[in-house]
Amino acid sequence: MMASFPDYQLRGHVVPGRTIDSIRGTASSVRQIMKLPEHPPDLATFLESLVDYGITCDVIDDHDFTLFHAGVEAVCIPEQATIVLTNETYRAARRNDPRTRFTIFHELGHFVLSHSKALGRKNIVPQRWIDSEWQADQFAAEITMDLEVLRRHGLKTPSAIANFCGVSVPAASYRLTQLKRKGLL
Repeated sequence: MMASFPDYQLRGHVVPGRTIDSIRGTASSVRQIMKLPEHPPDLATFLESLVDYGITCDVIDDHDFTLFHAGVEAVCIPEQATIVLTNETYRAARRNDPRTRFTIFHELGHFVLSHSKALGRKNIVPQRWIDSEWQADQFAAEITMDLEVLRRHGLKTPSAIANFCGVSVPAASYRLTQLKRKGLL
């Protein structure tokens, strides 16, 4: 049975609950289907390859706020199989920016996990496993910093994980803390 977190604040939409193990399994399947290498793929090439899986990647002007709120770098529209990036985010992807890598895989997570807005639910106790944003973050962590890859290469520090996986040191640090807390690394 999962513990309740009464102080948890939803960041996204309420979606069907998923455990970390479930998300890890989905990320592992996606890694296999997309034939992702252990080392991070070139982001521009990866974005172009999404069309092979029926996913459209659109790039819009940085100041087009029809889909974006100020500061939003990317969105996923799962119902349309579309990931939308700002020009700035796309430029960062072309540079293989570590933070942008996590962002892109986070948006892919929304698509793969079939997130859509749930309307009309009442009396929901906010919990992370029903939060679309938490789930997408967890998916991005699982796919970019695969547990088996970390184990196989003995990656046990945030900087080693960040360098090998092409993610930011804060993302690697959070992932390492989570895995150590669970006794997985």
